[in-house]
Amino acid sequence: MRRLTATLTSLLVLLSAAVGAAAGDDTTARCQSLAHVQAPQTELTAATLVTDREDLAAFCQLEGRIAGRVGFVMRLPAANWNGKFVVTGCGGFCGSLVPDKPGYSNSMNESLKLGFAVIQTDSGHTAQNWETDWALADDEALALYAGAWMPLAVTTGRSFIDSYYTEAPRRTYFSGCSNGGRLGLFAAQRYPALFDGIAAGGGIFDLSGNAGVHGLWLLQSTRDRDGHAVINVNKIALLEHHVMAQCDRLDGVTDGVVSQPELCTPQLDTLQCAPGKDAADCITARERVAIERLYQGARVDGVQLYPGIPPGSESLWPIWITGTDEKPAWGELAAEGYLRMTYRVPSSRPFNAHDYDLGAESGRLQRLAPRLNATDSDLSALNKAGGKLFYYHGMADPLILPGRAQQYFQDAAALQGEKQLAEFARFVMVPGQGHCWEKPGQVADDFNPLVVIDRWVESGEAPDYVLAEQRSAEGRLVRARRLCPLPAVAQFMGGDTNAAGNFACVIPPNNP
Repeated sequence: MRRLTATLTSLLVLLSAAVGAAAGDDTTARCQSLAHVQAPQTELTAATLVTDREDLAAFCQLEGRIAGRVGFVMRLPAANWNGKFVVTGCGGFCGSLVPDKPGYSNSMNESLKLGFAVIQTDSGHTAQNWETDWALADDEALALYAGAWMPLAVTTGRSFIDSYYTEAPRRTYFSGCSNGGRLGLFAAQRYPALFDGIAAGGGIFDLSGNAGVHGLWLLQSTRDRDGHAVINVNKIALLEHHVMAQCDRLDGVTDGVVSQPELCTPQLDTLQCAPGKDAADCITARERVAIERLYQGARVDGVQLYPGIPPGSESLWPIWITGTDEKPAWGELAAEGYLRMTYRVPSSRPFNAHDYDLGAESGRLQRLAPRLNATDSDLSALNKAGGKLFYYHGMADPLILPGRAQQYFQDAAALQGEKQLAEFARFVMVPGQGHCWEKPGQVADDFNPLVVIDRWVESGEAPDYVLAEQRSAEGRLVRARRLCPLPAVAQFMGGDTNAAGNFACVIPPNNP
């Protein structure tokens, strides 16, 4: 009897393995069969079932080109598809495919883990994401980068989804940050019926303003005429500590976050070195002037042309703003890239920001605005199409300036009416967050924008607030906050400052 039982067990194991292998073969064949799908304007170069990722369930990966020039990667869950489709954005000036980029910013895998089918593109060209030579003599490339690739990607993605799952997606979303945030607002304004919901954040939607006007001001502040760095990056920690000591408590909570940067005016005279001195514990007069210019923002003859960099963002300046002689910061590289694109100066020729006078150039700096900007505050077409918009922006973002996002909300609210706008669009500012989670775990900014917009679209209920968390490297909850839709702000009501429930969303008394 024992031998018979063992024999039967062995047969069952073999049968189970055979069934599993057959199922695996079927899943592989189903993925590979997509190579024969005739998606409009799409050339598929690879269709591969991926099963060896410890962090991801099996998925079918598609690679190819759309319209002969838009490179794409698409990932479709092999099982447990939730019936929905996500298009991701891309950062900077795009130009590459990064399907395994971690986090929520222009990434694929966090969506895939939730059961979404997801597509990512390079926006129609290949380059480093701060380079712009590709746009100098290629009008089609510029149009694709601006956003014309999005309806192409939606059509391609929906074709493959329909073939793979034999049904169309119930919902189609867009999710992106930085340039992806610009693309989200671009879609809301130019393709209002393309997506059921848009999650956009940290958006350089005023590209000509942020990268052009502010970009020129930035380079004239951080670099001298010979291209040398004006601010010693090793002194940024000194500046950071000074600002935090002065301005952290302005919101009534001492938590290492400047939550009201508009009330903060750093007293840089207390940091300035004695005349003729330059040391690690002080800033020179030249450094002080440069730092004050960054806080002040682009200004000519007393007229503010663009907002300044917010106090409280200093810890992130070495990533984005203040490079060294040998290695410019990414924001400096991208500002030069945009200016080269504006003035049609290829990278093979020298470019010096100090050769341009901002007052005289403000008009020329808007040359590409009609093509690339997404600053139209009229969102009525999105509302008419039934779409929803969730926009978020870090209040400590030194690269894409949050003051401009707040201005856009005010413009949109004035045009649509604050109550009507709130029915289909919510804007939240994230205290302490920099640019699109470049330093995860520093403040309470862990939330998935796609989950927010999906929940809103599916339930029909707009979020009264968004719960954001901060966790330690071990996963322990450090603190949580409520992110309040503008014009509301989170006000501390007493108790534990690390508990989200002790903050309430209130309208400031000075709200216009």
